[in-house]
Amino acid sequence: MSTLSGEDNGFFLDLYARYRRDRHSVPADLAIHFDSLDGVGSDATPGVSALACDLRDAYRRFGHFEADLDPLAPNAHRDPVLSRLRGRIAEAGQEITGLSLAGEIRQLPLAEADALLRSVYCGPAALEAGHLQEEAERAWLHEAFEKAVSTPLSEAALAATLDSIALVDAFEGFMHRKFTAKKRFGSEGAEASIVLLRELLRTAPGHGVKEVVMGGMHRGRLATLAVGFGKNPATLAAELMGRDLSDGATFTGDVPYHLGYMGRSENGGHSLALTILPHPSHLMVVAPVALGFARAKTRQDDRGPGAILPVLAHTDAAFAGQGLSAELLQLGGLDSYSAGGSIHLVVNNQIGFTTMPSEGRSAQYCTDVAKLVGAPVLHVNGDDPEAVARVAGLAMDWRERIGRDIVIDLVCYRRNGHNELDEPRFTQPDMWQRIDSHPSLRQIAAEKFRDRAPHLLAAADSTAEAYRIRLQDGFDRAADVMPNEESIQKGAWAAQTATTEEALLQPVTTGVPVERLRKIALAASRIPDGIDAHPKVRRFYEARAETIRSGTDINFATAEALAFASLLAEGSRVRLSGQDAVRGTFTQRHFRVHDMASGETCIPLAAAAERPGMLELINSPLTEYGVLGFEYGHSLLAPEQLTLWEAQFGDFMNGAQIVVDQYIVSAEAKWRLRSGLVILLPHGLEGQGPDHSSAKIERIAQLYAGGNLILANPSTPANLFHLLRRQIRAPWRKPLFVIAPKSLLRSRDAVSTLAEMDETTSFRPVIAGPCADPGRVRRIVLCSGKIFYEFDRRRREEGMGEDILPVRLEQICPFPLEALRKTIAPFGQAEIVWLQEEAENQGAWPFVRDALTSPNIAISQRPRVVARPPLPVSAGGSIARHEREQGEILKRALAL
Repeated sequence: MSTLSGEDNGFFLDLYARYRRDRHSVPADLAIHFDSLDGVGSDATPGVSALACDLRDAYRRFGHFEADLDPLAPNAHRDPVLSRLRGRIAEAGQEITGLSLAGEIRQLPLAEADALLRSVYCGPAALEAGHLQEEAERAWLHEAFEKAVSTPLSEAALAATLDSIALVDAFEGFMHRKFTAKKRFGSEGAEASIVLLRELLRTAPGHGVKEVVMGGMHRGRLATLAVGFGKNPATLAAELMGRDLSDGATFTGDVPYHLGYMGRSENGGHSLALTILPHPSHLMVVAPVALGFARAKTRQDDRGPGAILPVLAHTDAAFAGQGLSAELLQLGGLDSYSAGGSIHLVVNNQIGFTTMPSEGRSAQYCTDVAKLVGAPVLHVNGDDPEAVARVAGLAMDWRERIGRDIVIDLVCYRRNGHNELDEPRFTQPDMWQRIDSHPSLRQIAAEKFRDRAPHLLAAADSTAEAYRIRLQDGFDRAADVMPNEESIQKGAWAAQTATTEEALLQPVTTGVPVERLRKIALAASRIPDGIDAHPKVRRFYEARAETIRSGTDINFATAEALAFASLLAEGSRVRLSGQDAVRGTFTQRHFRVHDMASGETCIPLAAAAERPGMLELINSPLTEYGVLGFEYGHSLLAPEQLTLWEAQFGDFMNGAQIVVDQYIVSAEAKWRLRSGLVILLPHGLEGQGPDHSSAKIERIAQLYAGGNLILANPSTPANLFHLLRRQIRAPWRKPLFVIAPKSLLRSRDAVSTLAEMDETTSFRPVIAGPCADPGRVRRIVLCSGKIFYEFDRRRREEGMGEDILPVRLEQICPFPLEALRKTIAPFGQAEIVWLQEEAENQGAWPFVRDALTSPNIAISQRPRVVARPPLPVSAGGSIARHEREQGEILKRALAL
């Protein structure tokens, strides 16, 4: 130390100070150096030498680098820290030392201590836990790992492991023979994933788990359904044969390896509910959906968070490559999104389609992203079924004790290519030369346990033979079987049936008696005594209460709060999440009120709830993809809960378009999954530039077909109130995209009365302005959203109130054709103009155009559009340009 320069000396003194506070906060080799300076070991246990402690700590931190994890090749890497310590051990000779391992002190020569530690930390299972911030968690996990890998499996666990190997081998062999020309995405090479899954299911009840919710992947999907979850082989065979099990245009079905399943596992007198969600081909998107589904289950019956176990399966390339992995791991550690800890199973094929790890990631491990959130990582060799079973047990122990995510890196390989029809030898001839000569897991297990447990092998063989007979029987009956499996939405969704487009257009009474609504609203608008609220927030609540008492000037934010409060009072839960959603991006909500002195908070809206815990208001992480996927999954299990996700600006839904395409708008057609999720998308061109203007109405409308969603653009607070309540009061459930206001939130024109929300009222899909003499109307200007107010103001200023009638389209999809036809019928030969502020190639016009030319609407001439010219962006970046263009389109709409 004395030879260092002053600058370097200061740096090392700082490191030394950190070492004295926490030995694990500095690199292990420096910790060893500082140990020698202090002349003491890192472990204060008598009889334990500093070198022995250094050795153990180094193996705990770096042993995974030398572990035997790859089934296809031995690990020749030698860690430099461990190598230096071995040199010091060689110099120490046969010195006897105490080694603290698995909670016990053992007296043995240093060389034997090194060999013992190597067998624990560099064997077929390895642990990464050095990144955990809590020392107590690290200490517990190291000790638990040391015990787990040093303890032989019980006979029951070994029997279950051998059964799993035999069953998955029988299944894949049968599928290979019967479906040689089908894509199966089989588990061959990763059969240990089924071993691990079945061990989790076997031991889960002993950890207090009542149900497992799984989000899977293509790899091994059919084996997971059949062997892991017990799906009927006849149904599976029928699906693989390509039988058309769809039902007309409303239910299209999907390929077999995308389908979900619900079942039950019985083991040792314990019953475990099982759910695996359907998934699309897009990587990882099912994971946040499954997490949201699991979280909803924990709240459904007020069960504790440990009762529902999310098992989220990924492949190595996806887990390392998809940014959603980081989003998902962050969500799993947040109170409003956690389901008590997920077990992430990464099936490490050591290849992604044809891309090698060196091409697909810069991190050493495919699981390194887990270190961002302090999730421990267990690496395990997929060719060692005992190690796999031990790792499964350790993961369950961590989850029960700590309640956070844990990641299992199952290192394996693909016996076939990306699928059974792909030729991997085109691009990886060397790798597949090794795979072609590599024994299967069934062969490895038979060799390993031939002498050690022959009776268990024989029992597993009998189990496999019986299963092969069952598979053959299912195959023989596949032509006649009709699937009759339980829906994953059974129970809570019994009262919700599939519905038609016509049914969605029928009125639903959503109003509330005015006095009852006033009473609920006033209770939800009172800041409790003792809360020193910000003066502006207090005035906000006082002004809201005044409008409620008077029954007039109800603005959008108040109407939204009235919808939430009235539903809460009626016994329906409400869950709103989004970026800064609790206060509101536009400072319009203030749902959570903060005490300016103490920091204490209260939620006045919660006072309306029928019982505590019915309202969840969440400021989400700064992400759209993961959170929207989570909220969609949450909505799948809660038809009587109003579940809402709000984009900070409508444009931000771009970041979650995958969830929209793959689940929200298509899952009912593919998998009969229904959802009443509400997506709030602030929209409006106001000179704010292209990225804070558009909710991409045209994209949502393009995805509409046959009543799969609702797209609405309410221009009055009363209509927003009814729209939100309709999501719960209607006899159906559909995803609702609300084109939400921005500038209208503070517009003095955009207000409603409580009378417009009374028990006789409902959502109005079309709103026409007052007209004294229909015969004088020469032009009907159809529009949607905030442009109505600007146009109507200009129309009156120009003195054209008798000649031009504005008609607002409040719901775009499904198109309210009959309501519109009745609205414009009295106006005979009046010209029809569609006015929008969006560019002509955007907004609602591309969708509305076809509806307006329908022969059923009886328009005398083809409608024309007034809009900005087609643009590649949503809006310009200049306020002056915006105002000039807005003035031009309003002028054109008025030009008779």
